[in-house]
Amino acid sequence: MKIYLLRHAESISNKANLADSQTDVALSVEGQDDINRINLELQKIQPDIFFVSPLKRTRQTIQPFLETLKNPIVIESDLLLERDLGDFTGTSMNTFQKYCNDNNLDKVNIRPSNGESLLDVYNKVSKFLEDVKNKYSDKKVLVCGSKNNLMCLQIIIESKKISDYYSFQSFKTGELRSFEIL
Repeated sequence: MKIYLLRHAESISNKANLADSQTDVALSVEGQDDINRINLELQKIQPDIFFVSPLKRTRQTIQPFLETLKNPIVIESDLLLERDLGDFTGTSMNTFQKYCNDNNLDKVNIRPSNGESLLDVYNKVSKFLEDVKNKYSDKKVLVCGSKNNLMCLQIIIESKKISDYYSFQSFKTGELRSFEIL
């Protein structure tokens, strides 16, 4: 199975350097401009099936490409929702990481108040990936999501440990990566 992981284009929260978490924000003007480049990349790979989170920034990222297709298969999955940062949602980017560092906390296993740990996200996307492999192993699959769930998917695909999360190169907005799953 060929799987493509695409981080959504820049959102208004990304532009403002805020942790939007599961807040349903739109793309920024720059993110909307970047859609043309993303559209060209998607034309080259021609995915058979598309998975998005319920957050509009993921759908907005691929919508222009979807409009060029006849009856595209698009599946919205709650398992692709961005990590819930709980009480840290809406704070400056990296506030939670700084809080963990300042208090010597495990950034992978700690759950922010009213939120999810990276391990929770890892477990969610692990279920998602198993389901996709079981149902669509003969397809070219595109997953358009947010940074944390895409990084966790990559860790699973590459058979790494969740504890390696912070050693991975983070997905930039609008970045597309491809993987072959046997």
